[in-house]
Amino acid sequence: MEEESTGKCYFQGHCGKTLFGKDLPCAFPEKIASLNPDEELRGLLIDVCGANYAEGSVCCTSDQVKALRDNMQQIEPLISSCPACRNNFRSLFCDFTCSARQDHFVTLTSTQTTTTGKLAVKSVDLRTSETFGEELYDSCKDVKYGPTGYAMELIGGGARNYHDFFKFLGDEKPLGSPFQINFPPSNGTHVLDRPLRNCADTDLGSKCTCVDCPSICPILPYQPTPVERARHCQIGAVSCLSFILLIGYGLAVASFFLGFTIHKIMRRKKDRSYERVALSEDTSSLLNNQGVSQPVNGPHSSSNSGQRNTLVGASSLALYFDGEESAAPSDAARNHLGRGASLLDPMDTVQPRQYRLNTILRRWFYRLGLVCARYPWLVFVVVFSIFGGLNYGWSNFQVETDPVRLWVSPTSESRIQKDFFDEHFGPFYRPQQIFITAPASGLSLTNPISNSSTIAGDLEPVLSWKRLQWWSRVETDIASLETDEGTTLDDLCFKPAGPEGECVIQSVLGWFSDPDTWDEDSWEDQLLSCADSPGDPECLPPFQQPLSPSMVLGGVDGDDYINAKSLVVTYVLDNSLDADSIRRVESWERLLRHYLSQLSLTAPNEAGAQVFFSTGVSLEEELNKSTNTDVRIVVLSYLVMFLYVSLTLGSNSASGDGDSLFGSLSTWIRNLPRLFRRKHVDTSAHSDPNDQPTWLPRLPRRLFIGSKFFLGLFGISLVILSVAASVGLFSFLQVRVTLIIAEVIPFLVLAVGVDNVFILVHELDRQNTMHGPNVQNMATAGHTGGPLSPTSYRSPFASTHDESDGDGDSMPLHLSAEERVARAVAKMGPSILLSTVTETTAFALGAVVPMPAVRNFALYAAGSVFLNALLQLTVFVSAMTIDLRRVEDNRLDCFPCIRIPPRIVLTDGAIAGYGRITRFFRRKYGPFILRKDIKGFVILIFGGIFVASVISVQHIQLGLDQRLALPSDSYLNPYFDAMDRFLDPVPASNVSVPVSLLVTTSLLQMS
Repeated sequence: MEEESTGKCYFQGHCGKTLFGKDLPCAFPEKIASLNPDEELRGLLIDVCGANYAEGSVCCTSDQVKALRDNMQQIEPLISSCPACRNNFRSLFCDFTCSARQDHFVTLTSTQTTTTGKLAVKSVDLRTSETFGEELYDSCKDVKYGPTGYAMELIGGGARNYHDFFKFLGDEKPLGSPFQINFPPSNGTHVLDRPLRNCADTDLGSKCTCVDCPSICPILPYQPTPVERARHCQIGAVSCLSFILLIGYGLAVASFFLGFTIHKIMRRKKDRSYERVALSEDTSSLLNNQGVSQPVNGPHSSSNSGQRNTLVGASSLALYFDGEESAAPSDAARNHLGRGASLLDPMDTVQPRQYRLNTILRRWFYRLGLVCARYPWLVFVVVFSIFGGLNYGWSNFQVETDPVRLWVSPTSESRIQKDFFDEHFGPFYRPQQIFITAPASGLSLTNPISNSSTIAGDLEPVLSWKRLQWWSRVETDIASLETDEGTTLDDLCFKPAGPEGECVIQSVLGWFSDPDTWDEDSWEDQLLSCADSPGDPECLPPFQQPLSPSMVLGGVDGDDYINAKSLVVTYVLDNSLDADSIRRVESWERLLRHYLSQLSLTAPNEAGAQVFFSTGVSLEEELNKSTNTDVRIVVLSYLVMFLYVSLTLGSNSASGDGDSLFGSLSTWIRNLPRLFRRKHVDTSAHSDPNDQPTWLPRLPRRLFIGSKFFLGLFGISLVILSVAASVGLFSFLQVRVTLIIAEVIPFLVLAVGVDNVFILVHELDRQNTMHGPNVQNMATAGHTGGPLSPTSYRSPFASTHDESDGDGDSMPLHLSAEERVARAVAKMGPSILLSTVTETTAFALGAVVPMPAVRNFALYAAGSVFLNALLQLTVFVSAMTIDLRRVEDNRLDCFPCIRIPPRIVLTDGAIAGYGRITRFFRRKYGPFILRKDIKGFVILIFGGIFVASVISVQHIQLGLDQRLALPSDSYLNPYFDAMDRFLDPVPASNVSVPVSLLVTTSLLQMS
């Protein structure tokens, strides 16, 4: 301090004020000597500037130190959390004001006269070293203030380097420095270069928390994502897993083709060297007696068939012949199959063995089908009573729409901590956000572009004086919105300064303290000034927190704020756990949503702008709108499926072309020209009446009797009933319904339920073909092969070249309707049971997932599938019996009270076979797909699909894009597009979650 005792001062003490300014220091262009402070001044210096001023002369008086103390007290709340920043900031102004070496780094550049007539400072130059400036800026740049702000936005105007920081501190302004302080580049000498504190230092006067000093934060090891971990192992352009899968699949394909080629070569070689030996007639008879049946057609069998039965190995090849060979099992085989053998069809009895479980299930389902067929009305009463009781649970029906309760487990640590935070500090705020853009157009505001539902690709700068004036009027209108209860924005908004403070409205108009004071020539300068220094007192909005350009402007290229492509306006409302408060807020938000909807329509005409917005209730309302839209889609889907089922159910049974609607119409069109020819008498005894020309087409009887319109409607109704019963059951168990359940499960159960309907009806048609009323005549007219027996069968492939294709001539036995229904249930019941158990178990396993949305969906899906199968195997079986009786009694489908007289049908001894679809699968598809080479190709194709799927899984991106859950015409879709385009740090595909630290008695919890 000895050197300081000889220092000089350019200013000292106070010499009055300017007209509207603060006290100004007295100016001494010729410099004066520093002074030795008295005891009072010394104590004040130590208290304000620290121990560095415990001795030595100074250039300041007590009035200056007191003014410095008052100014520092205004800054303290902003930077007190970081001692290094606070002490460095204090050192700068203490040295500038009081250092005895003031003339070494300060130069007086201009003076002015105060109201008292004294000479005062107007501007000075303060020279600092580059190291000093950088260290001061670095110690303060990361200091936090408020939940999302930085202190630098207030004390430095959002400076990005120490030059901007010093410029903001030195500019003369009403709420800043009373005179201009310039910071010229240092010349290497005579500069302020005091050692400053670092926030990472360990002493109490420097050490800052991790939040304010990132350099002291512990560096956690980086945890790569699963995708990054997979990419860590790369072989060329593909991952190691993809490379291994491709190599493995390539080897499998090569091995298959190699083996296939070798097999073909060896097969041809073996065929050339193999000599077929014909057996004698006695040997052939012996083999036939041992298990190879004689041809069913007896002497009428083809020569080819006879030659095959004389070949070595004919007993093992009999199943694959295309003729009419029988493959009925011997008496010993029937005894081995037991009582269930009478329920087996020809194709089943020729199999080498029968599974005991399948036989047991068939017996059980046979009894179940018989009971349901014999007592249909009793089954209706019992089952519908049970399901009616299940639907009683609808009284507890509740829909869960809260995303937190949907996607976060109640036992999750994060959920527990969030609930703790909400309970003690209140939930997070409710933002209302608006984007304003201006599509490029050569049209004036009197003939503007139209408002589109998407953001225009080519945008012009949105900022203009007319648009700012227009938006100022819009903000005034929003502030005046009032609900029926008298609630306004001022009653609901978040006010950082307390109930008497101002609302948080993040808008570019916040930079204009009074828009009426700015005009078309000065608004750009004010906007650029505030964008560069948002913490400038003249740029602070009414709620007195800096507005960063990134908060209010979007689509900015660098620092070109004037040409920003979008305005971003955010209203922040308070949130609460109180139901009445939430109701009031949501009521005002709906009012705001209605106003903005109207504004989006008028904005093109008024300002040539597009408006995209979201309110606090928007997402939930749009999701519900999506659900309401999906309800119409679900109903339409059920109607379409009902029509499809009604028109196609039972159509697989064979019938002549004349029995079909299209066949009747084609016959009528073909014969219609004959009405205009010369009439003649047809003396043919065998002329078909259906071939006679008529003015109107003869509609087939099957259209009125054979159709299953009502049965299809009943099957669809059972699907709806199963979904309703599942909802009722789990609603009674307090399991809430989610939107996913309402949208997905109806389609899921519809697919499974309709599948079972077709399976059961098709099998019943098959039983009718084999054992229906038309078989009665065939039992005496067409059978020549011995006594009738339920186990008199022929080869399952015997119909390959036979048009009947029904296995009817192997078992021409008439059975009652109840018996046929029971046999159909016995045949299909095990398959339905096993598939239902598999599906129900698969869905039920999803219930172990802690995520409520997944768990609830799994429970509802499992219940719906199980209840649907239960209805199909009981009620629908009874309905099939009633419908079968109606058909055989020649009653109309939808009007069973009306009976059509039966017509006489003269048969030639042939039984109607299967329909075209069944014949296609039995003749074409089945033999083709079971070829060894085709089976290999099928495995290769699906193996390739599996490999491609595993490779594609590695490229799945995590994230929840909310647009996927919204209707395509929702106004929120362009809003989320605007978020992606103009708010890069917060894309719409990510969920923004507030982070807070909770300190309890002994545990630091993070949520």
